[in-house]
Amino acid sequence: MITKAAGDYGLDPTTLAVLIFWESGGDQNAISSDGAVGLMQVMPRDGIAATFQCPNGPCFANRPTMEELKDPSFNITYGSKMLAGLISKYGSAREGLFHYGPVYVGYSYADAILGMTEMVRQTNG
Repeated sequence: MITKAAGDYGLDPTTLAVLIFWESGGDQNAISSDGAVGLMQVMPRDGIAATFQCPNGPCFANRPTMEELKDPSFNITYGSKMLAGLISKYGSAREGLFHYGPVYVGYSYADAILGMTEMVRQTNG
């Protein structure tokens, strides 16, 4: 699933695998304290995430449901498409990851994902 999604959306499969490990530890049913769901910890339109309000209404109203995001294939596809869009919009993997990750951690999230990606590459030759 990771390799397919990476290929479909032009992402590095190692980075995608690291992101999944970092976000959920591979638990498809993971739910964060902020309400993010599944392998790639995507914010859904329901649950805790439904309480987040933006200037034009609920912040995640156009997102999938928690149940949809618990499906590994759906979550990886949706999260990969979202990440690819952010990388395209902001011009680099670091900037895309910065905008994908938690808003309150600055670049430490992006740098950790990219750093771990390099470690995996070096370990696997």
